[in-house]
Amino acid sequence: MRDRKHRSQLLAAAFGLSISLLVSSELALALEYEPKLSGSDDDGLVNAINGSSTLIELKDKPPADIVGLYRRAREDLDQVEKALRSNGYYDGEANITIDGRNVSEGAPIDGGPLNKRDKDHPIAVEIKVKPGPQYKVTEIKVEQSGLKQPLKAQMQAGAPARAADILTERDRLLANVMSQGYPFAQVELPPAVVDHAAHSMSVTYKVEQGPPATLGAVTIKGLTRTNPNFVQRHVAPPPGQPYSPEALTAMRDELRTLDIFDSVKVTPATTLAPDGSLPVEVDVSERKPRFFGFGANYSTNDGAGLSAFWGHRNLFGNGERLRLQADISGFGENSFSQTNYDLTGTFRRPDFLTTNQDLVSTLALTRQFDSDTFDKTAATADLGIERRLSKTVSVTAGLEVEKSQITDHSSNSGSTQDFLLIGPTAGIKRDTSDDLLNPTRGTRLSFNASAFPTWLGSSENVFSTQSSGAGYLNLMGKGDLVLAGRLAVANVFGSSLEQLPADRRLYAGGGGSVRGYKFRSISPRDGDNNLTGGRSSVETSIELRYRFLENYGIVPFFDAGEVSGDVFPTFNEPIQYAAGLGFRYYTSIGPIRADFAVPLNPTRHDDKFAFYISIGQAF
Repeated sequence: MRDRKHRSQLLAAAFGLSISLLVSSELALALEYEPKLSGSDDDGLVNAINGSSTLIELKDKPPADIVGLYRRAREDLDQVEKALRSNGYYDGEANITIDGRNVSEGAPIDGGPLNKRDKDHPIAVEIKVKPGPQYKVTEIKVEQSGLKQPLKAQMQAGAPARAADILTERDRLLANVMSQGYPFAQVELPPAVVDHAAHSMSVTYKVEQGPPATLGAVTIKGLTRTNPNFVQRHVAPPPGQPYSPEALTAMRDELRTLDIFDSVKVTPATTLAPDGSLPVEVDVSERKPRFFGFGANYSTNDGAGLSAFWGHRNLFGNGERLRLQADISGFGENSFSQTNYDLTGTFRRPDFLTTNQDLVSTLALTRQFDSDTFDKTAATADLGIERRLSKTVSVTAGLEVEKSQITDHSSNSGSTQDFLLIGPTAGIKRDTSDDLLNPTRGTRLSFNASAFPTWLGSSENVFSTQSSGAGYLNLMGKGDLVLAGRLAVANVFGSSLEQLPADRRLYAGGGGSVRGYKFRSISPRDGDNNLTGGRSSVETSIELRYRFLENYGIVPFFDAGEVSGDVFPTFNEPIQYAAGLGFRYYTSIGPIRADFAVPLNPTRHDDKFAFYISIGQAF
């Protein structure tokens, strides 16, 4: 038994050694070669050859010997010639040489010296092209009949005869005729007529639109928890709506905005119903209803903060959303007994009274401590309606009630008062940005207003407005270099500055405002140098966001802000400026932000610098 075991071990060792020798032999025999393309300055042609050439694409995976390299080159020759024709060079020629020898001559009998080439002396592989004249499309015909909106080719006579452009034009024509209500339309492309003497081409598109159709019954599949009637309200087309691919896309996008599905697939039927309508099948996969998460932030002059949230995105099967969130801040800045906290619960009921209109209710408990401005303990309730007017525009209207106790540190006495605020709120916003946490293009505009008059039961007349705008301009690549800017203007009025609740006055400074300055430190001061807050404020920021190595970024930025005691900005207070440099690490949930900011014209009360860490861009 022992001998048998010993022989088995020897056989296994020998087998392993043989495999190792074979692998090392393959590695040793792998060629080293350097491909080079020459003969054309047409970027389109060069890109086409680079994308189709295995000599170039598989350079890092060379064949085992010179025979294999010649085989790869002969196959490549066909691809290069096809690339020439596809880019309109019908008289073009291509030639490939390996170490100066034409591939048509075949591999040398004695290829040993070439097989031994190393990285320092790679085999020269030259791909030479002689494109000749580029053919032009001189005539473009669109054969059609019976369309309400006749098709017209966008490709102009005299355009290069590139196959990709000709096919793109066919796809555009097909999309156009389908958008007119013809789900089974076809656009045929017969063989082009080529005039080699004139170096030209004539192209004809034959349009067969087929029968027109309206959108028919929608069948929903994959629902487990969600009410089918709720989904139908969002996808059922109006009676007689013509078919179009855009309508199917809108149907899919509408379901995605509900935030209760992982995937949405919309498939039209292959035949019409007897009434001439086109049935549609929607296949969905529901998301897990519960979600939770955590967050953290830190700044050198405001301390650390933590947040946690839990939610349910489909509470009763009609897309109802409940979110509970706790935020704690001030660690390292305040004592433990003066920790700031916010406890917030938000309930959202979709399709309140009509589709695309939500009922939103919020209850918040707040405790804040700031020895420079005010302490606040409050309970706030909001009930309102949010209506989505389009994909980018929404409006809100509601009622807010807040019961608070405010200790105002702007006076030497530090008086404490109870306030009751009751009144309507309203807002409108337009958001065309492409990402919530990392926008690279588009704009964000918003206007919000609130009114708490005494005749409704408020302790003081308090009226306020907030306007803000942000823009994002992509300068390079896909968000590799983005210029971002922000402007925010706010005011509060109705009572004198001293009579306004301290928490409703305006301040600036901090990680979401003018970086480099402490939170709420930009404010008018009284004769005793106390921060009083103001009745108008202006803030602006500009950033240049540069992303590199996929996951990293640097962001130089400039911030400015001013708070005035007047209702409208008069800039009678100094404008505070700050500049800094930020670092970003991009993740699937958004960028992690680290900003280092320096006040450019600090007062004697300001720190020399500030450092911030959080998730998401500054704006």
